[in-house]
Amino acid sequence: MKIKCVMTNSTEYRQYNCFENGIYTLKISRNYEYWYYDLCDLIDFYSDMSIEVILEIDDNDLSHARKLYGNHKYNEKTLREYEGDVMVHSTTKENVVSILADKKIKSWNMLSAEKLDWEKQPIGALLGDIEDFSNYVMLSGLSANNEVVTASKSNGVISTDVNQSYIAGARFYVDGRALARDGLLIRDGAHIKVRDSIDLEKYLIWYSTPEILRIGEHTTPKEFFELSNERFMKIHMELIK
Repeated sequence: MKIKCVMTNSTEYRQYNCFENGIYTLKISRNYEYWYYDLCDLIDFYSDMSIEVILEIDDNDLSHARKLYGNHKYNEKTLREYEGDVMVHSTTKENVVSILADKKIKSWNMLSAEKLDWEKQPIGALLGDIEDFSNYVMLSGLSANNEVVTASKSNGVISTDVNQSYIAGARFYVDGRALARDGLLIRDGAHIKVRDSIDLEKYLIWYSTPEILRIGEHTTPKEFFELSNERFMKIHMELIK
């Protein structure tokens, strides 16, 4: 298993992942303020996982990145300046009942080992994701990105359209600061994630479903994430008063 990292000067993206010549490739733009975190996280994480990293990067860029990165680590126990203290995991309708029953959000590989009738492959397989991704629960900020992925999984077709129709499942809002403090947050250059599972009794703040929001289950990623975030922010503000 290999992963390749390429530095670019793009102004259109922070990073871009693709599958080139049979290798999962992450392109990182120097125009993103915190590019050095992504680069060094990727190198250190996959090196520790004994996964070969192929670098297409100037030696001067690498040296500069290391100076900026300093003593940071991909699994450091504090949040960084660009990381929110609340993180979200989105899932399809089919998974909500089992997550609530288990009181855990589990990785694809963990569910595959536990359930005889589990999915044949994760949605990431359609994107050329490497097998190691399935060992983790993926998290994101309060954006529509994870909801678009969930919609793609629900529809069985990769689409980045925030207005596509799909059947919404749930958005789980978890305590990113506590996950970091407990040494569970991992940054691999492209994702922020947790190995194996997230204990909802310890880290869940709130979750949304169409029923909780009092909307129909047939919706769009844009509508579901916006209504969920709006409701969450009201609840969150009450909790911190």
